[in-house]
Amino acid sequence: MTPRVSGALLLLVLFALLATPPLATAAATDDIPAQQTTGTPAPVAENTTFALQIQSNGDAKWTITDTYALEETETEWFRDTGEQFAEEDGEGVWLPAFREAKDEASTVTGREMEITDVERRYEVSDRKGQLILEFTWTNFAVVTDENIVVGDAFNSTDGTWFGTLTADQRFVISPPSGYGVESAPSAVDDGKLVFEGQRTFEPGYLSVVYTGEQPDTRTPTEAPESIFSGIGSAWIGGVILMVLLVGAVGYMFKTGYTDALPSVGAENDDGDDSTGTAARASDTGTSDDVDVELLSDEERVERLLEENGGRMKQARIVSETGWSNAKVSQLLSSMDEEGRIDKLRIGRENLISFPNEDITDFDE
Repeated sequence: MTPRVSGALLLLVLFALLATPPLATAAATDDIPAQQTTGTPAPVAENTTFALQIQSNGDAKWTITDTYALEETETEWFRDTGEQFAEEDGEGVWLPAFREAKDEASTVTGREMEITDVERRYEVSDRKGQLILEFTWTNFAVVTDENIVVGDAFNSTDGTWFGTLTADQRFVISPPSGYGVESAPSAVDDGKLVFEGQRTFEPGYLSVVYTGEQPDTRTPTEAPESIFSGIGSAWIGGVILMVLLVGAVGYMFKTGYTDALPSVGAENDDGDDSTGTAARASDTGTSDDVDVELLSDEERVERLLEENGGRMKQARIVSETGWSNAKVSQLLSSMDEEGRIDKLRIGRENLISFPNEDITDFDE
C-alpha cells in the first residue's frame, strides 16, 4: 500500500470495501453472517464522508463515516457487523492509509506527528447503517500568534496524499472554536469548507488560514435581554441626559462656579463680541479637514500611512482604526495584492508601507 489516500490508494480502499464485508478486517468463514455464505451480496457503501475538525492547538480530529443502504433483512446482520467493527483490534481499511499519510506529512513538514485516540463505533436504523472511525492527528496545523494555518500536512514527498475524491465521497473542513476564516481556496459555508463529488486537488490547493477574532454573528433574538428591553432606547437616552444635566447644574450652584461664568451674549468693553468671533474662527479653521467617515477603508489606511511617514506596523493600524484584527489583516492582504501597499513580515509582526518605501531604518 502506498502512502497516498488519493489516486491508487482510494481506488484500492474502494475496491476493498466493495469486495469484502463492511468489517475493518477480513473474517473467518465461520464468522461471516449466513446471508454471505448463501451467496447473498453484502451491502455496499453508499457514500463516505471525511470530516476534519481543526483544534485551536493545531491538532486535527478526523471522523470518517461509511454509510450503507440496508434492506429490511440486513438490519440485524449489520448490527452484528457493527459490533464486531467497534470491538476490532486490527487497523482496518482506512487507518493504515492515514498512518502512512501521517508519516509522509511529518517527513515533509519536519513536525512530529501522531495518530491518537482511535475510536470505532456504528449506527444502524431500518434502512441505513454507518461505520464510523474517529482519531486525532497531532500537529496537523501550524499555530502562530495571530493565525492557524492548515495546508502543509496534506503534502507528501511526491505531491499530495489527499488528491482525489470519488463521486460518492465528501470532504468537510471545520474551523477551530472561536476562529474565523481569513483565506480559503473556495467559498465558506458557516465557517466550513465542503467539497463533494468526483474531483482532484492539486498540491497546495487545500490551504486555509484561520484568524482568532471571529465576527459576532448573533442575530438580534440571540442578544441577552435587559430590564429595559421593552422601553425605547431614545426615551432612555433622554432620561439619562436629563439626570446628568440636573446633576451638573446642582454641582455648579453648590460650588459657586456659576458666579465666574460670563453672561450669555455679553460683549467686551469695546463692544466687540470677541468670544463669538473666536468661536467662529475656530469653527472655520477646521472646515478643510477631511471627514474620515467619507473615506473608503483602503483610503483610510493610505491616509494613516501618509500621516506616519509612509510605514507603520499592522497592530498600530488596528489600534488607530478600531477595526478587528481579522478585518485589518484581510484588507491589507487585498491591498498588497493590488499593489497599493507592501506587507512585510518582521519577526512576529507585519510592517505595512507604501510600495518602494525605504524601510531599512524603521525602528518603531
